[in-house]
Amino acid sequence: MKLLVVKPYIVFILFATVLNLAGCAILLNPKIDTQEITFEAEDGREYDFYVDNALVCPHTDKCVFVHNKRNSICQHTIDLKRGEVVYGTLFYGYWQERSTLAKVMAERNDNECPEVWDGESVIVEINPE
Repeated sequence: MKLLVVKPYIVFILFATVLNLAGCAILLNPKIDTQEITFEAEDGREYDFYVDNALVCPHTDKCVFVHNKRNSICQHTIDLKRGEVVYGTLFYGYWQERSTLAKVMAERNDNECPEVWDGESVIVEINPE
């Protein structure tokens, strides 16, 4: 009976190939560079959700917005509208300019939006006027 002897370099090549393919799959995953943020109307009524003057979610009470962490800092204007009437506005993200020292010392990454607990929404307040 012959025993199958596998050369150590063949095992190494197979192992490296599997790791390489897994690494490529992770790098190609667009979820790594994006972040989902759920916005919700304070009063639970339906509105058109505009993010940075672009309609993202029409006629709904909740909106899931996908922020691209690679290309932009987290700085978004969220408007709740019906027609041309704006019922609420939220400036979401990092709007205050930080000093150079604060940027070096800080742990936060301005391209990543503030974390919200799973299942939680960012509430957009309705203007009482």
